[in-house]
Amino acid sequence: MARPEILAPAGSMETLIAAIRCGADAVYVGGTSYSARSSATNFDPAQLAQASNLCRLYGVKLHLAVNTLMTDTELPDFQRYLQTVGTLVDACIVQDLGAVRAIREILPDMEIHASTQMSIHSPSGAREAMALGCSRVVAAREMSKRDLAALCKLPVEVEAFVHGALCMSVSGQCSFSAIVGGRSANRGACAQACRLPWHTPEGRNPAALSLKDLSLVEKVAELREIGIDSFKIEGRMKRPEYVAAAVTALRMALDGEQPDLDTLQAVFSRNGFTDGYFTGRKNEMFGFRRKEDVLAGQQVLQPLAALYEKPRTVETLDFDLHLKAGQTALLTVSDSKGMEISISGEMPEIPKKHPLTQDVLAKSMQKLGGTIYTCGEVKLDNPDGLFLSSAQCNSMRREAVVQMDQKRIASHTPVCRVREQLAEIPALRIPEQNRSFRLHVRTKGQLDAAWQTGEIVCIPLSMAAQCEPSESIYLEAPRIIEDEDAYRKKLSDLHDRGFSHLICHNIADLRIGRESGMTLHGGFGLNVANRLTALTLKEQGLQDVTASIELRMPRIADLAKVLPVGAMVYGRLPMMLYRVCPIRSQDGCRKRNCFLTDRTGRKFPLLCSGTYQELMNSELLWLAGKHLPLDALDLYFTDEVPSQVSAVLDAYRTGQGTAPKARTSGLYEKGGLL
Repeated sequence: MARPEILAPAGSMETLIAAIRCGADAVYVGGTSYSARSSATNFDPAQLAQASNLCRLYGVKLHLAVNTLMTDTELPDFQRYLQTVGTLVDACIVQDLGAVRAIREILPDMEIHASTQMSIHSPSGAREAMALGCSRVVAAREMSKRDLAALCKLPVEVEAFVHGALCMSVSGQCSFSAIVGGRSANRGACAQACRLPWHTPEGRNPAALSLKDLSLVEKVAELREIGIDSFKIEGRMKRPEYVAAAVTALRMALDGEQPDLDTLQAVFSRNGFTDGYFTGRKNEMFGFRRKEDVLAGQQVLQPLAALYEKPRTVETLDFDLHLKAGQTALLTVSDSKGMEISISGEMPEIPKKHPLTQDVLAKSMQKLGGTIYTCGEVKLDNPDGLFLSSAQCNSMRREAVVQMDQKRIASHTPVCRVREQLAEIPALRIPEQNRSFRLHVRTKGQLDAAWQTGEIVCIPLSMAAQCEPSESIYLEAPRIIEDEDAYRKKLSDLHDRGFSHLICHNIADLRIGRESGMTLHGGFGLNVANRLTALTLKEQGLQDVTASIELRMPRIADLAKVLPVGAMVYGRLPMMLYRVCPIRSQDGCRKRNCFLTDRTGRKFPLLCSGTYQELMNSELLWLAGKHLPLDALDLYFTDEVPSQVSAVLDAYRTGQGTAPKARTSGLYEKGGLL
């Protein structure tokens, strides 16, 4: 069984050094642009080159996070950025499907890792990512051991988070920070509003949306057994001591030793750790950072800093010095992998007292402090009994280290072609002038009212039994697939009944929908923000797409140049997607009238779909009467009574109607993604 990779975060050069010296096999970093941790120090191109050389010296892989959503205006600059840094890294971590396409165009040899922001949580999602060009899938953090094991059966590398902070929301499906504060998590600017005071209806927990940090260090054997290829540590915003502790603990666990879990918890935790998603025991997952946690961290920083104070030795060098009268000294240096260099020195002399001996030479060659090398076998071939000073021997050793460093860096540098031609941003379609309405409903009463309007009606799969199949009925895929086999069978059965349209919220839906014979439509969960993404999804079978709810309206209109585009224009904007219910975990299940309250007293509805929950905005999105250059207008109904369905539709048809008091225009004017 192959030893899994330990993949460490680095938000600064000091943290990168800590990760490497403590034994990480790979490090992931962000640049000064396109990184989902924009508040980290990050690496400009010159610093990235320095980091690259250091990683390759140690034989450590360097992964670059380019995992934000991008707009059409940014894609040309992004591709030029790839041309600048592409040869410096071993893999790119990517969320945006348009960015995946751009990397394949500019860096055809580059490994592409599907970021956890892609929300891949099932085998079909992983297969779709593979088909799009990804060689590795970073599994969603919310997956159980059984879910992860299913991914590991596929012919793709699987990377899983095993230590660090847990977002309350499913990664890639959170617009909370963007909607509330205009700082998009999909742009690396998350304000972490979920860590502020939030209350469940009974108010037992002052931080009802704050999860404890994940730690699966004690589950290393199980993770290795199911086939996880890379153990990922979260924390590009964390200090070097934290990374040193996590890498050391994982390395010890993989070596069969007992890691220091007390120190690991002391350096950073939120009232302890959780393994709730992995084990399915979700009741004790919530926690927040206490004063005791902060004080505990201060006590372990100095001992942890000592772990990476000096370079880690990773290679043994053998030295063989040949001295011959009338010829310059020749030092041959080789390592355990057969890499070899030769260094010419000074002309040896006839000794005035003693010739150079092997013991004296060994003392010079052993002075490898501050390097990654240890001294192995030392040989001396000196048949004429010649003399070479210790200073001359030391000089040859130093030059040998420099050249061996350079040779190691070159040997660990993969071939990476860089193409000069940028991928063309397509504009293939002239948008039509007519448009349709799509009414998304949740209750039987809303369904009956919507059906009478003659517009397209979108229903969850669970409501399909309550209506007859029609070309005007679109099935809406669940945002999380709990049982992929059951989901695939249900879609196939519904298609056989006569349902033919599916709204896809995850890339897994694309594959399963195609296999079921459905006509595919893109939902907001796909986070479509640019034309390259739209073109990619069109090639995968989408007939139209709903734009990201974080785009400004002019950017949404640009998507229509590739394929028909819609946008959510009415309803409660979805802010977060949960796989652990904060109310059920802390108060017990209420079944109805579920909400969370923020520190200002505003109530945010929580919608339950059985296996997952959605936190909705406290205000209604209202754009009636505004100019909306869209092919389709999506109206989302949650708790509206049937009469409100027709009233809202009339307001949007005529541009007139009574706007709700608590309303918002969303991000379409000010923009979360610009």
